[in-house]
Amino acid sequence: MIITKLTLHNFGVYAGDNTFEFQNHKPVVLIGGMNGRGKTTFLEAVLLALYGANSFAYTESKYTTYGQYLRAYTNRADGSLYSYIELEFKLKDENTERYLIRREWSANGLRTREKISVKKDDESNKFLSDNWSMFVENILPSGLSNFFFFDGEKIAELAVENTNNQMKNSIKSLLGITVLDMLENDISRIISRTSKKSDNQMQTKELEHLRDKKNHAEVALQVADEKIQNILDSIEDAKKRLEKARIEYSAKGGDIVTQRQDLFNQRSVLSAQIEQDKERLIAISAGELPLIMVQDLLNQILIQVEKEQDTKLMQFAIKKMHAALEGYVKGGEVDSSQVRGFITYMEDKAVREGTDIIFDISDHSLYQLHELVSHNLQTAKGQTLRIMADRVKNQKKLDEIDSYLSVDIDENALARLYKKIKTIEQEILDYEVSLAAEKNGRSTLNGELIRATSEYNRYVETMLEQLELSDDADRILKYSHQAITVLEEYKIRLQKKKINVLADTMTSCYKKLANKKNLIEKIRMDPITLDFVYLNSEGQLVPKESLSAGEKQLMVISMLWALGICSKKKLPVIIDTPLSRLDSNHRISLITTYFPQASDQTIILSTDSEIDGHYYEVMKENVGDEFTLVYDDEKKCSTIKKGYFVGELN
Repeated sequence: MIITKLTLHNFGVYAGDNTFEFQNHKPVVLIGGMNGRGKTTFLEAVLLALYGANSFAYTESKYTTYGQYLRAYTNRADGSLYSYIELEFKLKDENTERYLIRREWSANGLRTREKISVKKDDESNKFLSDNWSMFVENILPSGLSNFFFFDGEKIAELAVENTNNQMKNSIKSLLGITVLDMLENDISRIISRTSKKSDNQMQTKELEHLRDKKNHAEVALQVADEKIQNILDSIEDAKKRLEKARIEYSAKGGDIVTQRQDLFNQRSVLSAQIEQDKERLIAISAGELPLIMVQDLLNQILIQVEKEQDTKLMQFAIKKMHAALEGYVKGGEVDSSQVRGFITYMEDKAVREGTDIIFDISDHSLYQLHELVSHNLQTAKGQTLRIMADRVKNQKKLDEIDSYLSVDIDENALARLYKKIKTIEQEILDYEVSLAAEKNGRSTLNGELIRATSEYNRYVETMLEQLELSDDADRILKYSHQAITVLEEYKIRLQKKKINVLADTMTSCYKKLANKKNLIEKIRMDPITLDFVYLNSEGQLVPKESLSAGEKQLMVISMLWALGICSKKKLPVIIDTPLSRLDSNHRISLITTYFPQASDQTIILSTDSEIDGHYYEVMKENVGDEFTLVYDDEKKCSTIKKGYFVGELN
């Protein structure tokens, strides 16, 4: 299905005639407009043209009647109060057929009545005009229309909801499963008509009784499932209310009240640590620490003392050499002139290089001075800095705790909120008890259904054996019942197979779009309830609520994509505000992967901030038709301009 033209006459924000013509064959159509310029009105016009009163745009609106809805969307600029919508599309198959559906109405009278006319290949078609609802349901069931024509923000909520009955039936229809239900109903009618002609009235009555019993068991099980679902919905609603109450309780200081004693204990510990740090600083200050202020002077003293030490050592050495020389001379007749010259040289050298003895400290005192300058002062400084840093950190924590403890708390309001939280918690507990009881009851009903089905099937087999040689009516009954038995088994197997294929396809689509490719390894779909569950690489359940808003939106888009692939139908996709909740990586993934492959025609309704200049360049090669919705402030209406924000993109 490809939309070729949409004409809006006095509809919504569009005054007079406004026509979108889609002529380019590239897959993506861009319609740009600022908020309030008519993007959502475009989407609602397509839905209205196709489905009329069955459109989810109307059923989800605030209007109580369809007439009120039509009147609300009638543009009154020209005073005629006359509006119409025309949608032209073609079905892509071996013989391409063109359809034009026109809905027109006037808001001039007390009641607003709609007129529908349909053309097929430019010729009026009365049958389609009278039976359009039935025809369009075969193309795209209205229950699935919000999967192909959707608001990007609203659709994210579907990722955390269980599949409702209408959606389940629509998914079955799109996957070609409901045709089996229709076939079973047709066969049942044949059985009903033929039974009246059969001579085996007693057997027929018993068979019908068993069939009714089985049907009643199925209905009872369905009712039980609906009760269980209602309880689950109530639990989910209560959990949301509980979360909201807890947030409010925390915002009003409830957590502080709960933690007050613990905060007092923490404050005592911190105060003691700060006092200990103060005493340690005093102790260090009473020792070597003040000498850091004269560290340069101490270094100079150390240098002087070391020079004095060298001078004293030299003097001591010369004295020793004189004493040794006297003994050397007395010991024999030797020439001592050279030795005396060396000693004289050393004496002169000591005088030249020596220093005045100022401090004259001992070796032990020199060692203490050296340790003080090279080690002790740095150690004292490091300890002081660490203690001061700890003290600042502890003081900051103490100030935070004092800030918490000084909060003005309304004890009465907190008491009411606390009571509300406990009431909701009890409500959830009661629901869970009811849920357990309903599940137990469902197990009983399921067992009754299994027994009724088994009893019915056994009776059918027995009856079929007896009817083997009976007349035509009995043979019709035989083979009809046999066909229903086969159909029921085939339907179960077919549904499981197609649902598994859908889930696997959805997994593949999601992995193409998602950044966290290891977050969800597998998507499963319950073959009976048709609810989706998400599993990680270890096979553990990933709660739907843990997904971010962007991941939820990607999850549903993956489902749409998978449904399109599995249904083998090429239906157009219209997305309003598609990127609002997505980060840049997910946007690129959607633009480059999903948009070009979603369908033969993907219509994007976007603001200039969603698809800006950068994203426009990325997707440009796949973009065909482009439009911008321009609003006239004086006339208070929008008109259509070719091109996507020409000259306006950054």
